[in-house]
Amino acid sequence: MCGIAGILSYHPLTDIRPALHAIVEAQSHRGPDDVGEAFPLFGHGLLGLGHRRLSILDTSRAGHQPMTHPENGDILIFNGELYNYKSLRKELEGIGIHFVGNSDTEVLLHALSLWGVNALPRLQGMFALAFYNAQEHRLLLARDPLGIKPLYVGKLADGWVFASEVRAILASKLMPVRIDERGLASFLAYGSFQHPLTLYQGIQSFPPGCHQWFDPDGKVSECQAFWTWPKPDTERSLGTTLDEIRRTLEASVREHLVADVPVGVCLSSGLDSTIIAGLAASQSPQIKSFTVGFADQPDMSEWGEAAQTAKRFNLDHTEISITSTQARAAALAWLATMDLPSIDGLNTYVISEAIRQQGIKVALSGLGGDELFGGYSSFSDVPRLYRLFGLTTKLPLSLRLMLGKVVSYRKPESSRQKLHDILSTDGSLLALYLQRRRLLSNRQLLNLGVETASLGLTRHYLTPESLDSIDTADEQPIWTISQLESRFYQANTLLRDTDANSMAHGLEIRVPMLGQTLVNLMGTVPDAIRLPSSLANKSLLRQAFSPLLRPSLLNQAKMGFTLPIRHWMLGPLREDCEKSLARLKSTGILRGEGIDQIWSEFATAPESPMWSRALALSVLGFNLDKI
Repeated sequence: MCGIAGILSYHPLTDIRPALHAIVEAQSHRGPDDVGEAFPLFGHGLLGLGHRRLSILDTSRAGHQPMTHPENGDILIFNGELYNYKSLRKELEGIGIHFVGNSDTEVLLHALSLWGVNALPRLQGMFALAFYNAQEHRLLLARDPLGIKPLYVGKLADGWVFASEVRAILASKLMPVRIDERGLASFLAYGSFQHPLTLYQGIQSFPPGCHQWFDPDGKVSECQAFWTWPKPDTERSLGTTLDEIRRTLEASVREHLVADVPVGVCLSSGLDSTIIAGLAASQSPQIKSFTVGFADQPDMSEWGEAAQTAKRFNLDHTEISITSTQARAAALAWLATMDLPSIDGLNTYVISEAIRQQGIKVALSGLGGDELFGGYSSFSDVPRLYRLFGLTTKLPLSLRLMLGKVVSYRKPESSRQKLHDILSTDGSLLALYLQRRRLLSNRQLLNLGVETASLGLTRHYLTPESLDSIDTADEQPIWTISQLESRFYQANTLLRDTDANSMAHGLEIRVPMLGQTLVNLMGTVPDAIRLPSSLANKSLLRQAFSPLLRPSLLNQAKMGFTLPIRHWMLGPLREDCEKSLARLKSTGILRGEGIDQIWSEFATAPESPMWSRALALSVLGFNLDKI
């Protein structure tokens, strides 16, 4: 796990060294163990490649990056982990490749040198990489299929710049800092930036599961996908599927445990982390597990259930106690160090800091279980809405909206607006899902002065190209929702925030539930097997790993480590929030009356969903202070 950086200049006289050094240093928190830079010729120009290293596999100098091929001069910088690097290494050794060290980086360098882009579909892991082909003076960028590892790219007047974080690109001073109104709209609509948009003009996220070549003559190839979402196989049987899930997830956990430093497990009271902990314990006795909770508010902690799980699996367990005062202080640090605004990620920031202080560099997480196995209420809500919508398709829009007012007249205003927007869609699974995930309503966005027509966005506040590769199947709504949750909420919010907030403390979070083989398997599972009762209960996980799950876990409601940030926003953080909103209003990028209305509605009903809308505006104001 690391931070990568690069500058590609087509101009022969441009000195890119200071700018690259600034990008590398801006990512020092991502890799405190080692640093390196390389400057190969790029046609008539120059290429700068930089790296910050968090040493996990082969912690010796043999794993140093940028890594240069000893024979042909190819160069690689790589952020992430390859979990099948040992099998790839064995294959490469079988054809005569000699290895100096024991890192996955060296395996990847030889694989790319030998196989080119054909190596990418063979990689099992999380990665963002830049590979310099020395013979052809070409640069390859690529990113893992699910977007577990980040990669951002900016267009320069005479070249390109890229890095693992947006703020690192800004640190180069190579790009003007201008707010991207399209990115701003996507953030307000969903609470996080929707691929490929960011807060800044000219800086975009690189597409997951794709690769792209940059040539010395200025030519840039189209992004080419090397992975696509699997199709459902309606011939599957339940028994075979359960057996495959057991074997595949067991193998994924085993692969994710490989490291030359201690590995921990983030343990909560939930199904996903319990299964990961149980499988890890069976393969790595006395593995360390960690549960974070409040010392002064034990009713908000998961210590009891987590402790029982740890005892059952004989884990080396640590309960990390923090006070509410410490958590509030962490909230301000989170805002100050945020890479891109998001309403999510504070929990990860707090937990990662606590685990890293225990001397742990790598921790396993249960992230991905909800998306693959059906744990969100969207898996039941959206198909039900789809069926109900089908009964009203012949009704005029005005009548549908009138009925919506009748059934929601006792609901909070934010809920009424959400239902209005849902009833205004075309009733497709895609539209219903996106509305289900929306943060601000269309009316709230209009009150802020944000509308799609003038921005070139779809009615869902997304770029048209972000929907190009979406595949929906009306006859398989659960499969469709799984894909949509993985592509949107998981990729744009959970994975991005998990990476940014864990790496802020130099902690690598690994996600065995998103092992590529398991994702490929679950992509083929049809609705009738995945969620036969249409309930969002992760049925297959419960059946496949029932021996690991105590009855108390099976019967409890979904929960997690939560921070009472909505109460802090009207308490100890109120002054900070109001200052950030004043800053936001002073910029003029949003209408002040719209900002005041959202804050006022939140202050009047702090327990309503309005708190997340107010948080989005507050977070945005905090980040504008950095510009």
